[in-house]
Amino acid sequence: MCPVRESRLTFAVGLHNAPVKRVAVVYNARSGALLAGADGSPAELLTQLFGRWDVTADVRAFNPETVGAEMGQLLAARPDAVIVAGGDGTVRTVAARMLGGDVPLGVLPAGTMNVLARDLGVPDDLERAVAALLTAPVERIDVATVNDQPFLCSSMLAMMPHLGRLREHARGRFRLSAVRLLGRAVRLLRRYPRMRLTIVVDEQEYQARTRAVVVSCNPLAAGPPPMPGRDRLDAGTLAVYVTNDRTNWDLLAVAGKLFRGNWQQDPRIRRYEGRAVQVRSSGPAMMSVMSDGEIAQLSVPLRYDLQPRALAVLAPKQAS
Repeated sequence: MCPVRESRLTFAVGLHNAPVKRVAVVYNARSGALLAGADGSPAELLTQLFGRWDVTADVRAFNPETVGAEMGQLLAARPDAVIVAGGDGTVRTVAARMLGGDVPLGVLPAGTMNVLARDLGVPDDLERAVAALLTAPVERIDVATVNDQPFLCSSMLAMMPHLGRLREHARGRFRLSAVRLLGRAVRLLRRYPRMRLTIVVDEQEYQARTRAVVVSCNPLAAGPPPMPGRDRLDAGTLAVYVTNDRTNWDLLAVAGKLFRGNWQQDPRIRRYEGRAVQVRSSGPAMMSVMSDGEIAQLSVPLRYDLQPRALAVLAPKQAS
């Protein structure tokens, strides 16, 4: 349990400190792996966690159909921070309504991968995460866009969104067993064709025949596995990773190196960096794209851009 401190906590804003008195909290109960085991409702739990630090929390359930209006109301009340308890997709949706503003975003890791939370240095434990956020400095991070849709971590193409759909089915109404899920993934790997793509990075064209492309908002680091993080979130660079896989074994070997954290020097992964990226295809006019875990059908060519330091965030890593 986190003790209640007598003095009020503060967070850094530039060269000044402002007291944290009120926060808005948006939670997604569906992605609440850390919330599911608690007694009572997620709203009650979150209210109590912030109340222990003498912080008032306006707690709202995440609804993708009304999030725009909800965020408008929450931001109009000028909270000291907006905290999101959910996965990267939920964080992305809320953050899209906060771009360019001064109210910082905080992330409570309650999803599957929690990529942004890990990159910001937020602890996995919910109580420790609350404490870390309330004492964290404010930093500004880059935001990427694909066809004008923002994302904070990565955007994946080719076979990757289809693997993402398998994952969603496994934890959804189909309740796939691990064995059946693996079987479907193997069948997808065997049958999915290599796509012929033209990737344009800062007006330089590269040809690719691939089944996996990742566009990252700032370059990926060497580790830790299973999902590489990023050393910097404000480097102002898009990083493109393309697998040059000629056989099924190539893709499996790359995946194995990814999980071990030693994938950076693999010659089967091509890496490009720049400020603007286009992905062209001679195939269908629409392509499945998975950005921060959310899948959408977008028109081709895909246009990737970067908005430098567009989002204010609570970054516990910077306090260590």
